Amino acid sequence: MTEAESTAAVVTKTVTITGSGTGDGTVKSSPAGINCTVTAGRAAATGCKATFNRGVTVTLTATPKTGHSFKGWFQTCTGTGPCITTMTVSRTVNARFLKGPFKITISGGVGTGSGRVKSQSGLIPAINCLITNGTPATTGCSAKYPANTALVFTATPAAGHTFTWGPPCSGTGTCQYTAIQTRVINAVFAPGGSGSAATRGEWGATFQTPVVGIHVHLLPTSKVLFWGDRGDAQLWDPANPGAGFTAVGKTYRIFCSGHTFLPDGRLLIAGGTISGTQGDARAAIFDPLTDAWSATGSMAQGRYYPTTTVLPNGEILAISGSDETSTAVTIPEIGNGSSWRRLTGAPLLIPNPYYPAMFVAPNGKVFLAGFQATTRYLSTAGDGGWTTVGARVVADRRLGSAVMYAPGKILYAGGGDPPTNSAEVIDLNQAAPAWRSVPGMRVARRQMNATILADGQVLVTNGTSGPGFNDVTQAVHEAELWNPATESWTTMAREVVGRTYHSASMLLPDGRVLSSGSGEGGGVSYANSQLNAQVFSPPYLFNTDGTPAVRPLIASAPSTISYGSSFTVETPDAATVTRGSLIRLSSVTHAFNQSQLIYPLTFSAGGPTSVQAAAPTNGNLAPPGPYLLFLLNAKGVPSVAKVVTVGP
Repeated sequence: MTEAESTAAVVTKTVTITGSGTGDGTVKSSPAGINCTVTAGRAAATGCKATFNRGVTVTLTATPKTGHSFKGWFQTCTGTGPCITTMTVSRTVNARFLKGPFKITISGGVGTGSGRVKSQSGLIPAINCLITNGTPATTGCSAKYPANTALVFTATPAAGHTFTWGPPCSGTGTCQYTAIQTRVINAVFAPGGSGSAATRGEWGATFQTPVVGIHVHLLPTSKVLFWGDRGDAQLWDPANPGAGFTAVGKTYRIFCSGHTFLPDGRLLIAGGTISGTQGDARAAIFDPLTDAWSATGSMAQGRYYPTTTVLPNGEILAISGSDETSTAVTIPEIGNGSSWRRLTGAPLLIPNPYYPAMFVAPNGKVFLAGFQATTRYLSTAGDGGWTTVGARVVADRRLGSAVMYAPGKILYAGGGDPPTNSAEVIDLNQAAPAWRSVPGMRVARRQMNATILADGQVLVTNGTSGPGFNDVTQAVHEAELWNPATESWTTMAREVVGRTYHSASMLLPDGRVLSSGSGEGGGVSYANSQLNAQVFSPPYLFNTDGTPAVRPLIASAPSTISYGSSFTVETPDAATVTRGSLIRLSSVTHAFNQSQLIYPLTFSAGGPTSVQAAAPTNGNLAPPGPYLLFLLNAKGVPSVAKVVTVGP
């Protein structure tokens, strides 16, 4: 190749800076090329676009003008630190500057208790805010500060009350916040009681997430993978939360995709978003052993908002959603991890809002629980076919949540517009299954999440009780716990953050529940979305006096459990372990967990340090793939789980 030919072969990509907000500042690049002035949120006509050779890593740094703040990046990158991007494609990066001063207000958040919040000594004007029964005083609770003022707040609860910070802070220590925007700081005081956690559970402190946690998955490595629309997918280790987050990229725009686990523990993603409600036909696989993405065979049609369900033979059913033209997809498809086939004998229109609730039934068929009022079985043999099971008691459960709380038994709660607090169940083990009403939740809600706990109870979190698609002003903070044995609900502790559309909750290996996301859609801008998460500890983790319960220990467990076999678990607590559970790893989004199900286990002593149980008999009861194995003692306290593979 000649020098001229080599020069001609150089490929360049463009970085374009756009501005937003009300403030002034500059954005500069390394290597040089971008020297962009933003005035009142508008980027200048020159200096805000430059070309770089493909593959070059470009670092962008934002500097606000005095009296102004840099709120953050809002395309390509997130946060307020340097924006670092590799030029594989052209990039548009939005830099948001805001003009100060900024009003800072102390709020009681969702608290109902009393206490006082003070700013640091010497700050003028000072904040000295008295909160009584969750209501801040009319004076002393707000003040204006110049941009980038460093604020330190200290909270003191009244006698007999407890305290925790809500966003933008967390925990019980000082709240340190830099004034970069007008902001409400939540100080959550609550009446205390030494044993309240044993009856209502307990929420941990909120913590920040790099992206909005809309799609959330528990991997076989026990790490959590999550993504929203903007930014990279992220990995987080709940066993080592101080390590922070690791970005793992994306293969394409997998926002509003379907997803579930293949039998070998890899995560299959089907569909996604091209633009708006236009569905993408592509599919991808995330390998948790290498933290790497790979492409796989595309579906026949794009799917935006599809549901994916692992079948008894390990194949994956993809159903519903909208295609490349935003038209509802009527033909289901089945994938094996590399290619797809269409069920041309089973067309069915499942209209918006898509993400229908689907479950593998004990007869091997797939049960459509909703959103439509008429529920059906889908046979995936041959070209497929539908048969009618019956109508639900409540016809409209759109954006409620359904869960298979025992083999073949489904709970459907909430949903509708306006939302309902009602609930109903169906038992697919019966010859003629029929829905029947059970007592409802205390609070009506939609955009909620239902999570199976280690002991088989169901925790409902998040949602809104207001009418319309996503009324964030009526966010429901209390969790509720459903007991299948009594078919009754108990109100749990209040989550600090209100989470509605685009929230997600799932079970962690230690028996706690992760709650994340909300926003980035549904009328909520990215800037106002919840880039944070919180973890709930259910009552089974506490003694009656509120101290942590002693948990049974799994010393060792088999890595694989075969259908129809018996298996042994080594534990020093064999004398007290009476039962357990296998709970499939979660893959959750949009009010439905597309992967979770539970198979209850009965253990008997196999020796002084071991217990034995019978495995599921076939894939109809527990489709092949990764599961959490819990032991429970006679008090119902669960162990920390081991991840095992269940299958042929």
